Amino acid sequence: MEFSTLLDIFPDLTEEELLYLQKSSVQKKFKKGEIIFFEGDSSDYLFFLRSGIAKIYKTTLNNGKDITLNYILPKSFIGEFAVIKKIEFPFSAEMETDGEIIKFPSEDVRLLITKSLSFCQSLLYMVADKVQKNYEYCENLMEKNVKKKIAKFLKEHEDLFFKLNKNKIASILNITPETFSRTLKELKKEGLIIERTVVKINKQKIEEILSD
Repeated sequence: MEFSTLLDIFPDLTEEELLYLQKSSVQKKFKKGEIIFFEGDSSDYLFFLRSGIAKIYKTTLNNGKDITLNYILPKSFIGEFAVIKKIEFPFSAEMETDGEIIKFPSEDVRLLITKSLSFCQSLLYMVADKVQKNYEYCENLMEKNVKKKIAKFLKEHEDLFFKLNKNKIASILNITPETFSRTLKELKKEGLIIERTVVKINKQKIEEILSD
């Protein structure tokens, strides 16, 4: 684990605290479809999604069907409340795309919570930021203007737009694949997406749609 990577996640920690985390943290690349943890697993690690998208889901007992609860976007923790409360993970987590995750031993995390005010503040800020993103995600689901939904996703996650299956993006935005496809064609005609040798996004057009 590179020191600079930890500094990027926890910019307010002391060098001593960062070195403490560096000794035990593990950075790992995950493939699409790879399981991060299963529901009922012991929360021995705190997971930080550095890149890619993770899917949070529960499996029903009666028919074994997976029900998607949420999608976690970078850069966010996964299952942090289970680590803090010392409980088993109440859901499963799986990579929706290729990505990278950093694992922090839970005991080390809980020790720093008791000893480091700066770590507590950093953790609290990131959890609050995640809650804010979830609120914004819910607001975006309620947005009836499909063009604005797509434009906002492009503005915030342009890289993921080209990595994810279009049906998956439609699912994340809570719109039908047919509506997504039709609206995408309209946006291309309007110049938001420019298809040449390399596909480009017209950022000025995004702002015009969002401010309309």
